[in-house]
Amino acid sequence: MATIIKTYHEDRKSPFKVKWTVDGKRWSRFFTTDKEREDFITNLNKIECAGETELFKLSPARRFEMLSLLKMIPEDVPLTEIGRFWNKHHKATEVKKLWDCADEYIRTLNMNKDKCPSYVNHARRIMELLCRDFSDTLVTDITRQTLEKWLANLPYGAVAKKNYKSTIRAAWGFFERNDWIDKNVADRLQTEKIIMGEIGILTPAEAEKLLRANEEADPEVCGLMALGMFAGMRTSAISRVDFDEIDFKSRIIHTPAEKTKIKRRGIIEGLPENLWAWLEKTPKTAFDWCERKYKRRREFALRRAGMLVNAMDVKRLEKKGIEANKKIPPHNAFRHSFASYHVAAFDKFETTARIMSHTGTQILFQHYKAAATQKDGLKYFDIYPKGYKASKSSVA
Repeated sequence: MATIIKTYHEDRKSPFKVKWTVDGKRWSRFFTTDKEREDFITNLNKIECAGETELFKLSPARRFEMLSLLKMIPEDVPLTEIGRFWNKHHKATEVKKLWDCADEYIRTLNMNKDKCPSYVNHARRIMELLCRDFSDTLVTDITRQTLEKWLANLPYGAVAKKNYKSTIRAAWGFFERNDWIDKNVADRLQTEKIIMGEIGILTPAEAEKLLRANEEADPEVCGLMALGMFAGMRTSAISRVDFDEIDFKSRIIHTPAEKTKIKRRGIIEGLPENLWAWLEKTPKTAFDWCERKYKRRREFALRRAGMLVNAMDVKRLEKKGIEANKKIPPHNAFRHSFASYHVAAFDKFETTARIMSHTGTQILFQHYKAAATQKDGLKYFDIYPKGYKASKSSVA
């Protein structure tokens, strides 16, 4: 039993005092009448006799409120259940403005070594945009409808809005874990449906034209572009490949755990032979490039091949009396070209999916099957550097 001591202090407005000790911690409470104090002591003894010590984990103020409700609760209701219900529905939260919450969230991401810097920068930009409109708003006052309306008014497409939604949901989850909000209202945000259009790919002639135009002028960029065109790598992944991770003997590209989303090391194998031909001619210095430098050199390569002509180029050519049409390669053309031609040439969906790091073959059937003919697929993977002699089994 807890040690309970009753005292009287005539100089106080509430003179009836009770002191008790639980697990070495001392508590006290004052009451205006002796009856109120006796009722309180009775409830304390009831809790301890039942072995329901969880209620003692509540703060004194909350415990007093809890005990005052015991008279209204049937005796057959377990006190542990009452305590759990109270904790669940009476969570003390620290009221903070969005700016303070967002700042703490980004600071936490920066300290997390597992988070990619590009992800942290992306999250920072989104939170900065949110704070432009709601910086002084209490985070508890921002509703799901408010966030949905904000997302709907962004001048971006459905895919970009979906990415924004994912970042906001993660941030609000952080707010919930820190007890700044009672519920993650961003958990089920509604955004416009993503409608996938036709994918754009390079023709075998365009792919060869691009590589031939830069084969001697910029062999570095040719090797990196080959990783996209003949291995299906994303632009962000290409810039993370180190030369030591390319195993020419075993025809394998290693992917260290720190460079993958799932933080597990892996390998990419089953790649076409023409990829290795281009990589063998690629100077090691190309694998020291950052993503920004690769994008810039790729732009020069496209211009050199006459495959990237913007509005300014059209005006400049027209002034010289040269008729020109605006040309821009399709979005993600390298990766889409690889998937389309690999499926068409070899009809090995599981192999293609594994190379592209897909979890299944559904996307290939949905977007890439029948996007190209087998004849064009074989032509595409038969693009080699000048003077290179391909073996009979040069393609996977």
